[in-house]
Amino acid sequence: MLINIQNMSKTYRMGENAVHALDGVSLTIDNGDFVAVMGASGSGKSTLLNIL
Repeated sequence: MLINIQNMSKTYRMGENAVHALDGVSLTIDNGDFVAVMGASGSGKSTLLNIL
């Protein structure tokens, strides 16, 4: 196993509002796996990759 994430969350503050960029993300990436991160704009792809 190369990467293992369990129930990862990330919340940003924008003024008085809380923005849940990631909420309960879990994944496992094994050696030799090819991974694509896909989703709509604002779904947390860049946040996930920046944390990794």
